[in-house]
Amino acid sequence: MTKHKAATTTKPSVRQPSLGRRILQMSFRTHLLISALLRIVLICYGHIHDSRSPVPYTDIDYKVVTDGARQVLAGGSPFSRHTYRYSPIMAYIQTLNILVHPAWGKLVYATFDLLIAILIYRLVHMEIKSQYQKTVQHLLSKFNRPRESDQSLDALDEKSHPENLARASACFWLYNPLTAVISTRGSGDCFSSFFVILTIYLLMKSEHKESKSLWLIFCAGLAHGLVIHLRLYPLLFSLGYYLALSTKLTRTPLDFLWQILRPNTQQLCLVVGTILSLVAFTWTFYLMYGWEYIYEAYLYHFVRKDPRHNFSVQFLMQYLGSTAETSALVKFLVMAPQILLILYLSLSFGQFRQTLPFCIFIVAFVIVTYNSVVTSQYFIWYLAILPLCLNNFKLLSWRKCFSLLGLWLLAQALWLLPAYLLEFRTWNTLYWIGVQGAIFFVTNGYILEQLLSHYGFTQFKISYRKLL
Repeated sequence: MTKHKAATTTKPSVRQPSLGRRILQMSFRTHLLISALLRIVLICYGHIHDSRSPVPYTDIDYKVVTDGARQVLAGGSPFSRHTYRYSPIMAYIQTLNILVHPAWGKLVYATFDLLIAILIYRLVHMEIKSQYQKTVQHLLSKFNRPRESDQSLDALDEKSHPENLARASACFWLYNPLTAVISTRGSGDCFSSFFVILTIYLLMKSEHKESKSLWLIFCAGLAHGLVIHLRLYPLLFSLGYYLALSTKLTRTPLDFLWQILRPNTQQLCLVVGTILSLVAFTWTFYLMYGWEYIYEAYLYHFVRKDPRHNFSVQFLMQYLGSTAETSALVKFLVMAPQILLILYLSLSFGQFRQTLPFCIFIVAFVIVTYNSVVTSQYFIWYLAILPLCLNNFKLLSWRKCFSLLGLWLLAQALWLLPAYLLEFRTWNTLYWIGVQGAIFFVTNGYILEQLLSHYGFTQFKISYRKLL
């Protein structure tokens, strides 16, 4: 009797995806839900922390705006509260802090924190898909194989798929501890950053919706005017937006002058929308609160001197000269490098809509780095735009990315030590803080140079066989 050995078949081992990959593969809605719960937990923690700790979790500006809201409910002006120097809109938002719950404003800002992630997701998805379709059309035309404009995404590798890139970019914002903490502390910077990204989104979308392009650009102007009303710094993004809508390259000073004096229809729509929105809000609140509103919300920021310790390289100079009047020449020498850099970067990266997000990001980075006052909240100005550009930094290795991040965090930590000793131990560390502010400035300058030198256009790995 013969014995037959049963044939054994071995199944190929399937490699299980890593935990990080499984988390990223979750749907975008799931990430939004998790992020919303995390922010609710932080808001609840902040409420408990404030009741038990002498060092508050809640931002001091949140308390100032709440006091302004209390003045509004009493029928007065929010500017009756000393140091209230924001748009009255912020006080109106936080009136429910008094009528409903003190954490209401934090919930509103955390909601806009999540809305920023939605805009990031949609904008990155739209741009990656559009760039892929243009790449495929160019590839097929080289082989004389015309194809419909609505290209299938099957030929893309997994890492370059719009869905994956858009979800990863949004998660970079959603799970950033700095942005989550700042919004749940009650900072309104996420509120204004939302309208900055909305402006970019509408301008980028206008290129894909030709039938509605003028309306989209006009709406972008309305959003831009609103955010200038909320915070003055987005005014410096205007040149980048304007040049992105041009039909000719600006190569010489004469070309630049011609662009300003002879705007095209799209540029006119942007300018009209911006002016209409800005004037409408400014005039309305001027009628309500008079010259006090103009001075506190706008003019004060041009003449302010803040001797309190902050990250700015100008801190020590302002502290030592807080009792003296700064000459016009000194002000010019301080502002000239910043203005020249912004002009150069806007002309270099603002003339193409594909590079517009990077243009606005790098301009925001320069604004914060060179600003006369720099606090942690100001980092949101460029961190909100950074996810739009992540796909353009593929020339940066992971090791280089982590080294730049570590350098940025280390420079902050070195500043925080003397700041802590000054504020909580009453040590005289003002000169130490000034030196660390200079080190932080140099660090940011190095990071700026690295980002500029490693910026590149989006590249795709495409399977030509799948296109046929």
